Amino acid sequence: MRTSLNIEARSAGKLRRSCRDVQDVRWRQELPASWSDLAIEPVRFDVFREYEMSAERTIGHDEHDEPCFCACRYILTQLVADEDDLFFEMPVYAETLAAWRLRDRRWLVLRNVVAYAEKARRSLSFSGSMPR
Repeated sequence: MRTSLNIEARSAGKLRRSCRDVQDVRWRQELPASWSDLAIEPVRFDVFREYEMSAERTIGHDEHDEPCFCACRYILTQLVADEDDLFFEMPVYAETLAAWRLRDRRWLVLRNVVAYAEKARRSLSFSGSMPR
């Protein structure tokens, strides 16, 4: 089951339920500087959190209520035992994704993948639609 937070900028024309300020969502943090002027700025965010594992998804909406930002992250863990046979959770895989809708309607997608037995991989690509 997921929980949802609806977050909207105070300066937006329509008032909606808000759980925290829009400034809490760092939607520009990973955006390459060379693409910053072409990205559509969100005025409202929906944040979905998974309570059974470490995962969340954030969707930003523009003034026309169309998606213009998408971010998701999740971490997979595995139970392992130490020398004293005490079990603990250890991360074994993590993935983050951030995507911005550009003014020409393309999506700029940044994906980071970390498999803990391998090197981290980072890729930047374009897509015709919002990542799912």
